Amino acid sequence: RAGCRATAAAVRTVRAAMRAALASARVTTTPCGVRASSSPARSAAVRNPYRPAARRSLLGPDPSSRGFAAGGVSERRARMNGLTGRATGFGSGPLSPDRLGPDGRRVAVDADTLILGIETSCDDTAAAVVTGDGRVLGEAKTSQDAIHAPWGGVVPNLAQEAHKAAIDDVVSTALRNARVDACQLDAVAVTVGPGLSMCLRVGVCAAQDLCAAHEIPIVPVHHMEAHGLVARLSGGTELVRFPFLALLVSGGHNQLILTRGVGDHVILGSTLDDALGEAYDKTARLLGLDVGGGGGPALEALAREGDPRAYAFPVPLRKRKNCDFSYAGLKTAARLAVERDLPELVAEGSDAFSTVCAPGTKPSEVRTPGVTREDGETSEKRERKERKIRADIAASFQAAAVKHLEERTRRALGWANDVLASEAVGGDDDGDGEPVRGLSCVVVAGGVAANATVRESLARVAREAGLPLVTPPPRWCTDNGVMVAWAGAERLALGLAEEPPAPWPGEGEVEGGRYGDADLVEVAKRREVPLLPRWPLGRRDGRATGETKSSKKRGVAAPLTPGGAGASGLAARGIGS
Repeated sequence: RAGCRATAAAVRTVRAAMRAALASARVTTTPCGVRASSSPARSAAVRNPYRPAARRSLLGPDPSSRGFAAGGVSERRARMNGLTGRATGFGSGPLSPDRLGPDGRRVAVDADTLILGIETSCDDTAAAVVTGDGRVLGEAKTSQDAIHAPWGGVVPNLAQEAHKAAIDDVVSTALRNARVDACQLDAVAVTVGPGLSMCLRVGVCAAQDLCAAHEIPIVPVHHMEAHGLVARLSGGTELVRFPFLALLVSGGHNQLILTRGVGDHVILGSTLDDALGEAYDKTARLLGLDVGGGGGPALEALAREGDPRAYAFPVPLRKRKNCDFSYAGLKTAARLAVERDLPELVAEGSDAFSTVCAPGTKPSEVRTPGVTREDGETSEKRERKERKIRADIAASFQAAAVKHLEERTRRALGWANDVLASEAVGGDDDGDGEPVRGLSCVVVAGGVAANATVRESLARVAREAGLPLVTPPPRWCTDNGVMVAWAGAERLALGLAEEPPAPWPGEGEVEGGRYGDADLVEVAKRREVPLLPRWPLGRRDGRATGETKSSKKRGVAAPLTPGGAGASGLAARGIGS
């Protein structure tokens, strides 16, 4: 009973902290300036030439009065068409012929095209407005670090509530920073997977409601593809041409991808257990670091003070000559070093010792918490020594982890060239009339790509191969709305979008008799939302080990597959030009 009371008290404390954090939350914005004079803001009265006449609405006018995330929702699995590359079920059906160009497949996307991107796949609520030529007009983002910090990780139901509380403000702020009204948008792109189902729902509902209110297409976006494609916006489409090698590293993903076009990816390697970002977070917590702003940045900062050769941590999978990753063993080696050399950081001491050893330290010299050393060592001197040991563990862990990335990326470059060479033997394999090209660059994207040590090490690997290394700005390495909006622009250009869904009524509107249809009452109470929480990015290379982290295959969608010609034809100059 005492344990139950303590648990209940802890839950009440966390809920109070969450309410306080939400009440004081502020949306962080990035004003991106006024639109170029060559593309003046269009009047709300100017209509997209590909936008069809207003559709007849079953539920009547004014669907926007309910807000972006109104009403309860339930999950409905979307479908992935393996032949066309379309993720279906998010809108009312395929794009109308009125929206398509003369070829009946593509959509005209240019400097006047405005795309809103919405991202809610995990613990960041983000939105941005991007043009078809890669200009970022405005963006906004709010994080949930303060909410999840007491738990040491993301709690899905708390994340969902925070997304619901923030989504209206984030979308409105992004539009305001872009000096664009919602009625001027040409499409809304939204992350539909992979991610946490409870979080994805909020973003999809927001996108569906906006599209229904303004009769514009909805563009389903793959979260990991968006991370890779944003390099084409930041680096420019002339530099980041298809095909390129992409290393996607984040808290939940570690993948080496050969990207041959939009929706056309070959997985050369992926993590067999823990992703690098996850290993960084857990090791940072073992070292007693403040992970409120992320374990990766905290560990990287501490590692600058340490010696990367102090601990002989093993580089994972050196005997396996493939491109897969594994960080569970390295994380365990770091834990054993902490338990031995810093036992005061562990709730219960462990007598399990690893083969690594801090310089000049023997197992017999390990202190017991609460016992004064016989040499009269002062507390200040002990703290300095402890700080040095923690920094050495952090630096040695990071050195082994990054070395693992280097070795796998170097081998993946060879594998990617082998794949492209085999396609070149067959001549024009992509069907667009052009010969198969070699790799244009190496792209490193995802949250861990913001790590300076990772960037420096992989830049060396890229130089050895004679290729440039392209990394998005740090703010676009973590989850953001810009990457979703740009991926949406590339997919919209290929016609990989859907017509807007029918407006969805709020429960109070139907019960109040506004629509005069009692049969809709039950429907309005439980909204079905299409999701793809388990959505593979592409097919796996035959030399890769394959997914071994989980044997559960239920609910896994078909992989993202080529759509259209694989290349959108969009041109972005890059943020440096």
